[in-house]
Parts: sequence; C-alpha cells; structure tokens
Amino acid sequence: MAREATARPRDPLRTFQFRVLVKSFGTKPMDEYVAGCRSVSGLNMTVAPFEIWEGGNNLHRYVNPNKINWDPIVLEQGLALDDTLDKWARAVIDFARSGTKPSSEVKREIVIDVWDLITYGPDVPREQGARKLRSYQVHNAWISKYHALPKLDSMASEIGLLSVELLHEGWELTEPS
Repeated sequence: MAREATARPRDPLRTFQFRVLVKSFGTKPMDEYVAGCRSVSGLNMTVAPFEIWEGGNNLHRYVNPNKINWDPIVLEQGLALDDTLDKWARAVIDFARSGTKPSSEVKREIVIDVWDLITYGPDVPREQGARKLRSYQVHNAWISKYHALPKLDSMASEIGLLSVELLHEGWELTEPS
C-alpha cells in the first residue's frame, strides 16, 4: 500500500526561539512577525542612586532610586525577505536628515516573544508544536545601528546576518497570549 505524502507550507520562523512584532506604519495592528531572531541581547536596565546626606548626620547616607538607563537591544537574524526593518531604518535616516517624518514612523512599539520550541512531526499539529513562554513589550524603540549586509566572502561557509541595535524608552513583561 502506497503512503500518502502530505505537503506543509514552509515556515521560516520555525527554528527560531525569538520572534519580533513591529507596529507597522499606519494603523495596521501588530499581528505578523517581521523577524525570527537568532539572538537577542539581554534586556538590561540600571537605576542610578540619588544620595542624600542629612545635615548633622555624617554616619550614613540615604539612597533613593533616581534615573533609569535602558541598555540598547541588539537583534540578529539571517538575511530575510521581509523589508520591514529596512523601511524602518530608512525612516530613521529621513528623520535625522530633515526632521519631517512623523515620529510614529521612527519610534515604534515592538514585542519580543520567547518561544519554547517542540519538534513537531506529522502527528503533532502546528498549534501544539510551540509554546510562547514570555512576551516583552519595548516602548518607543528606534534603530540606532543597522548592519544590513555582512562582509561577503564566497569562500566562507558563513550565514549572512542582519543586525539591528534599538534604543528605546523601556520594556515590560506582558502576558503571553
């Protein structure tokens, strides 16, 4: 008896553990992933202390939280067919040159989802093949460094990586949907 072959559409994001949603230009909702990332730098923040020395008390200081510094986020992915990051980088360049682009095209909300990948086969439906573990919303991010094309060398067997550094105004953990 001959086995029936079933075809599955190619899922280029299947092997990535980090997926990025970017609020697109205009009013389109964030519903499509624009990047499956190979690596995401850590989401770091530092809170600087504000020291107060009370008059007459030279034994100790009072320290309160003051300014928050959010470290840049670096996303790396293999060269992609999606041009969302290219368009976003171009909007930042146009804004820096003329200041005429709307800030909604330059500073954007993004979501970084962390997935727990489970290898799925023909008996496991795609919906059950992966589970979203965490979801982070990054506020008012903009591209500060954009490495669009790596060094090209036909003698090397390396993968071309696109790299983006984002400056932002903070992030927060959100409930995975």
